[in-house]
Order: sequence, then C-alpha cells, then structure tokens
Amino acid sequence: MRSTPKPARAGLEVIHAFFARPAIQHLGLELAVCWVLECLLEADTYPTALMHDLAAAHPKLRLSETVLQQALTFLDQLGAISSYAQRCPSRGRPRRMLHLLEGSREQALDLMVPWHHWLEENELQLCVETGSHANSSGLHAPAHGAAGCRPGVLPSGCQ
Repeated sequence: MRSTPKPARAGLEVIHAFFARPAIQHLGLELAVCWVLECLLEADTYPTALMHDLAAAHPKLRLSETVLQQALTFLDQLGAISSYAQRCPSRGRPRRMLHLLEGSREQALDLMVPWHHWLEENELQLCVETGSHANSSGLHAPAHGAAGCRPGVLPSGCQ
C-alpha cells in the first residue's frame, strides 16, 4: 500500500531561503595573505582574531584554519612577519601575536590596492549572483575549484 506523498512546500521554502542568504565564500591562499597583511598593517593580532574579524568585516567571506596557517607560514618564510607571546588576563596561557616587520610594510601596502579592488568586485558579484540566481542551480556547490569557481575563492564546501 502506498502512502500519500507529503507536499513539497517545505522543500521549496528551503530553496527560497537558500536564495535569500548570500553564499559564503572561502578565501584561497593569495587572498588570505592579503587579509592577514591588511590586518597587520593596522596592528598586531592573533590568528583566531583574523578569522573572526574577516567574518565581521566581510560577512560573505570566511577563512579556514588550514588556509590561514598556510598564509602565515608563507609570510613567515618570506621574512615578512614575526610572532611573540602576549599574556592575557582572561587566558591561562599566552596568546601568539603576529607582527608585520617594517621591511615588509611597503610591499604589504602595495598589495592593498588590488586587494581592495578584489573585495569591491567580489562583493558586487556576490550580490548580483544572489539577486539574479546566476551561476547556481541552487542545489549544491561544486566539490572543487573547477569551472564556476572564481580564482582565489572557493564556494562553501570547496577545499
């Protein structure tokens, strides 16, 4: 005996909710380096704050711990950053603070123009795609950085 299928309304509401929310994008290595440099140009900071500050400043962008560590390793190997321990009253152990070395400040500043241009272009593109439903069937994101993924940015779920 067959049961009567349930109405698809709940399914369609989920799809409408998908289009109402902008898709989260994850930064790749190159863009993560730019984000780290932008933050370090302002002040010393620590890795977890870099991820949280990105989400606060650019709600559609995220930075994974893996890519962040790759970016920090890259900058460390270039000799662009150093780190030091800072005691925090609310923590039992010292926090690893990151510092941009003076010799790398000029190069970091040079990257800020293309970085900010990319941010403006990317945020505009995300708004256009979200509003017009372009480039997405709405069912699932590509599983890897292939066709449909912008260079330097992977859709949610792409690693």
